[in-house]
Amino acid sequence: MPIAHIGADWGMESRQLRYFCEIAESGSFTAAAARLRVAQPALSRQIAALEQDLGAPVFVRGPGGVSLTAHGEILLRHADAMRVHAARAREEISAALGHVSGWISFGTAPAVGRLLFGAVAARMSERYPGLRISFVEGVGAGLLNALTDGTLDLAVMSRPANAPGIEFHHLFDEPVYLVGARDAKMPRKAAGWDDLAGMPLVVTNQQTTMASWVEELSGQSQADLDLRYRVESSRAAIDIVGRGLAYGVLPKSTLHDGPEGVTLRKTRLSSVSLGRHLAWQRDHTAGPVFEAMKDVIVDEVARLFSD
Repeated sequence: MPIAHIGADWGMESRQLRYFCEIAESGSFTAAAARLRVAQPALSRQIAALEQDLGAPVFVRGPGGVSLTAHGEILLRHADAMRVHAARAREEISAALGHVSGWISFGTAPAVGRLLFGAVAARMSERYPGLRISFVEGVGAGLLNALTDGTLDLAVMSRPANAPGIEFHHLFDEPVYLVGARDAKMPRKAAGWDDLAGMPLVVTNQQTTMASWVEELSGQSQADLDLRYRVESSRAAIDIVGRGLAYGVLPKSTLHDGPEGVTLRKTRLSSVSLGRHLAWQRDHTAGPVFEAMKDVIVDEVARLFSD
């Protein structure tokens, strides 16, 4: 018999499925009864009625608890799908009414976040006044790990070589500049890494946990660079550049991150760019708030970073 026909009415069916899922997750009637705060005999009666309607047992009882039968496995698969659809329906209705609460999280590099977080917060709060947003500053592997373990819902980041289970949507290619101190000798134009040979450079560890993004990208061209300093932030890199100790290679978004009063000269590297992507878990349950957040981020990135 189809699951939609279980029970005499919808209220009974919904309760039976909820009880069934709780027992399957906890592995015993006793634990499920405690979590549901119902008497165990009442719980057993509901499952007995469910099995009678199905015409098949859903649990194998044993001294150590219960396990699912083959029929129970089928029912659980469909019950989980029904719970997901019911939750999505509630979220869509709440969103349509403007009654959205709860949290959504979004992370990106500090320099990008400085430009993006406020704009995203303003638009999302106007649309969903009850929504709470966690903005996270991070880079590279930190953002990727947070997406993978579910700590982050969305991130704007560079795309790593290997990121199983993560979906990437290309947003834009951020220009990259060679920067020097106010009185530094700068090339009139520079195409790529080979044009930086012989220049002392400061690099930032902002794309991976072990190596700088400059080392990672320039290594693909086998460029022989003079990496004189390695720092953890663009602000520190700009300070070193401003003192005339080295040149820097920095994305456009970081050029105003330095200490106050530091004046830089810059030359764009015409063949070098830093790809920025919107990333999320491939199996993330997409509801209207999640989709709206994606749309807002894409729109604001286009507005802020378009050439």
